Amino acid sequence: MTEVTGTALPCNDRLFLHLVRSAGALSKAELTRASGLSAQSATVIVNRLVGQGLLQPGKTVRGRVGQPSTPYRLNPDSATALGVKVGRRSLEVVGMGLDYRILERVTHRYAFPKLTEVRGLIDDAITTVMNRLGAAQRAHLTGIGLALPDQLADWEDASDAPTGAMADWHGADLRAEIAERFALPVTSLNDVAAACLAELETGNPGGYDSFVYIYVGTFIGGGIAMGGRLFAGGGRAGAIGSMLGGGAQQLIGTASLHQLEARLTAAGLAREMLYGADPLDTAAQAIFASWAEQAAQTIAVACVNAQALLHPQAIVIDSSLPSHLRDQLVTAVKAAASRLDTRGLAQMTIAPGTAGITARVTGSGIAPFMARFAVDPLTSGH
Repeated sequence: MTEVTGTALPCNDRLFLHLVRSAGALSKAELTRASGLSAQSATVIVNRLVGQGLLQPGKTVRGRVGQPSTPYRLNPDSATALGVKVGRRSLEVVGMGLDYRILERVTHRYAFPKLTEVRGLIDDAITTVMNRLGAAQRAHLTGIGLALPDQLADWEDASDAPTGAMADWHGADLRAEIAERFALPVTSLNDVAAACLAELETGNPGGYDSFVYIYVGTFIGGGIAMGGRLFAGGGRAGAIGSMLGGGAQQLIGTASLHQLEARLTAAGLAREMLYGADPLDTAAQAIFASWAEQAAQTIAVACVNAQALLHPQAIVIDSSLPSHLRDQLVTAVKAAASRLDTRGLAQMTIAPGTAGITARVTGSGIAPFMARFAVDPLTSGH
């Protein structure tokens, strides 16, 4: 589910921004070599990007062999974007700079995503974030990203919503509503695809160009990165939650956090303790360990199937859980995968993600920049 409005920069301009972002800073000579363009063309492009304010020159380096060299960096204040993450339990809106630094954030929580309530909260949160941004930042807004779970109305039972309370999500078009309300181009994508995008652009310490991404949130989901970009096939590639985990049940019914939360609630424990920095107490840890062992078995099956189908460089597992609990789950998945039949497959690398609970909203804020500035802009079907 990805739709984009707005105009991207020329291809070579986007290539230069990508090269500079990846390296941190590059001179005109380095950009000439990296792009394969002529020195004259590189100079024209750099000068144009500087004129637009997207690149800024650093201090000229002198005293080396050859001509003095001036490094060029992204100007983080030259473009801003808004990111909107609609979740099953919360709404987040961020303002982000071109360097992907979060400038402002507003969060609202709710029992379940009631459409009329969510509409009002989005309007309020976007307005609040825009008012907190400086005048220049507001003037440089390039668009809004919307990260939203697919088919929300179909998960009414698992969202603890009253019967029929989420039916109006059928046919709702938040992307169009937000675009009309704020007169800005809106890029929309699945919430976990947004998390995968955040891992690709701001995390990914292993430097993987191709990986399968699994995010264990209220509902488990996934995404795919291929060749250094987000891949969505016909629009829903990477739907890990809908995969069968070695039986008739989808992963969403066996490895999602709402099942763990239900176990804690049944034991008279607060589910909020899952999301704090402190270690769980003995009773909560026992419940978590039992859930993690069972969830890991089905996640491991999905990992092996993904390895067989795509042969990714890695399978990255992240979660809205704090890092110490995420790492316990990753360890359990590795152990479960080691017991499965992997004959005929390359060695599988399972690694933890890095963004955690902020991954989805971070990805939503990155999406408008990708729509306009990426070498391969997000378009319908990405």
